Amino acid sequence: MINYDKVIAFLEKENSDADAVSRFKQAYHTFCKTSTWHPAYQVFVTGWQQLDGVMLLEPMDTYDSDYRVHLTTTTERSLRELLIAFPRRYTGLFHLSEKWIENRIQDVLEGDVIQTDTGSFYRGIKRGSSTRAEQRIISKRKNTIVSRIRKLASLKGKLEHSQFIIEGHLIVERAIIDGLPIEMLLYTSGFAGTPEGKILLTHAVSENLSLYQVNDGVMGSITTTRPVPSIIASVHLSYPNFLSEFRNLNFHFSPRCILLIAENIGNPDNLGMTLRTADAAGVSAVLLSGGGASPFHKNCIRASRGAVGRLPLFYTPDSSSAIEALHVSGWQVLGATASAKNQLPDMDFTLPTAIVVGNENTGLSTDARECCTELVRIPMASGQSSLNVGVAAGILLYELTRQHRI
Repeated sequence: MINYDKVIAFLEKENSDADAVSRFKQAYHTFCKTSTWHPAYQVFVTGWQQLDGVMLLEPMDTYDSDYRVHLTTTTERSLRELLIAFPRRYTGLFHLSEKWIENRIQDVLEGDVIQTDTGSFYRGIKRGSSTRAEQRIISKRKNTIVSRIRKLASLKGKLEHSQFIIEGHLIVERAIIDGLPIEMLLYTSGFAGTPEGKILLTHAVSENLSLYQVNDGVMGSITTTRPVPSIIASVHLSYPNFLSEFRNLNFHFSPRCILLIAENIGNPDNLGMTLRTADAAGVSAVLLSGGGASPFHKNCIRASRGAVGRLPLFYTPDSSSAIEALHVSGWQVLGATASAKNQLPDMDFTLPTAIVVGNENTGLSTDARECCTELVRIPMASGQSSLNVGVAAGILLYELTRQHRI
């Protein structure tokens, strides 16, 4: 249940577009009297412990758009959550109040920038749900669609096209429900005949997604997974350089944000579990550094349970440069290591904080240790000196969020 009084207070506190807020307040007052929205606003909110973002969809019939969209967000995470909540098949006119918002919109929607007498706007529709969506059967391996998605098997292809592949009924189903920007789905004829296949494909058709039926041979030529999955999908997700975004002032945080830095995590299953934990703990973004496992590895995607696609992800070749940039901006950066003198319960997490976790075997790099504001350890009973990186990240992040609630 949305508390509209809190929504209005949040919009006014964040200095949102005064005209847009005024129109919404008037519509809300009408709703309070008549129990009917006029115009028929749709309101989306995000935030776990507090309100972090609001998206107002105001019906319109100009500029070839279905909705005038007013976004007010305080973090990278809240912006992405609201963008993937934007309904498929509809065109929105997004006010570009800040440059960083335009960059993030283009990751979820496809469209163009237009100029009006009231400013710059991005007119877009959710990726993969445009009127160009199609449904057809592909019987040969030499096909442009098959070639396009086969390129995503390599990390180079994923980064070049800003897409990754998800495999399996449950993961694809969740991606559709979550509203991720799915470019296309490929499925086998056998899957189409199953009860769960009929439900999923009917849902995909209603979302105006492109569907391609292939045989097992074609599917097997696309993925190395065995047994061959019955359905796969390509999802759009950029993976920008942290320092480039940060220095261009396109990286946005509120004072109470949480950032996780994962340095050289080598096992994709461990990385996926760490990302899943970060997602559950409400982190604003995850920065991956060094030459560890790719977040787009199929094992990482599976273990993340949807976190890859929902969470804003950034990369940097080395963590020390990113840590220094955060220091300059007033962040404290805490490195997790078993040899630290400071214990977790004694730390002050009420400041903007980044947590750094390191490689499963070697821990934090020497450079990262030297750059951190403080080093911290998780107190443990005798007999164990370390924890799985995903477990350690969970303990650290939940202590941080606990202090934020106080």
